[in-house]
Amino acid sequence: MGEGEPAPAATPPAIKIFISGNSGSKEISTSQQKITMIMKSLGIAMDVVDIAAPGTEEQRDFMRAGAKKKEGQRFALPPQLFNGEKYCGDYDDFDVANEDDELEEFLGIPRKTPKAVPAKPEDETKPEAENAEKVAAAEGAPAEAVPTEGAPAEAAPVEGAPTDATPAEAVPAEETSAEPTS
Repeated sequence: MGEGEPAPAATPPAIKIFISGNSGSKEISTSQQKITMIMKSLGIAMDVVDIAAPGTEEQRDFMRAGAKKKEGQRFALPPQLFNGEKYCGDYDDFDVANEDDELEEFLGIPRKTPKAVPAKPEDETKPEAENAEKVAAAEGAPAEAVPTEGAPAEAAPVEGAPTDATPAEAVPAEETSAEPTS
């Protein structure tokens, strides 16, 4: 690093994922694959530690000491997640956090995208025009007769068009027939 070079940006610590590369359990292997796939797809930095590899006994002991073990287990089994020294959880905890859109909080890292805001109840999200139609229908008036806020005023009559002619629907049926019905 020279005098004119800026200091490198501080990268957040990678999430440590403790796995077992030679697990005989299909469930453990699938869980490990799902965690790494989701973390990669979200661009979350991770450090995968294979506790079954030679020379990782110290890492394995760290995982076992800090992770929770399930009922009936002698040791905590992989996959286990840590953010530095802080224990985050196992696959089940990870899965719940992911489904609840709380993965960043679960991992203790800053959120990259804003959290999805739950939708308002249906009645509050409808446009005013639809609500005006409901009110008009309840009062017996046709919906199109009810003006809505911000709606344009009725258009002026086109020049040359008859303005005093009565629409055909407004004329009573008995006046429209040419022949008497007696």
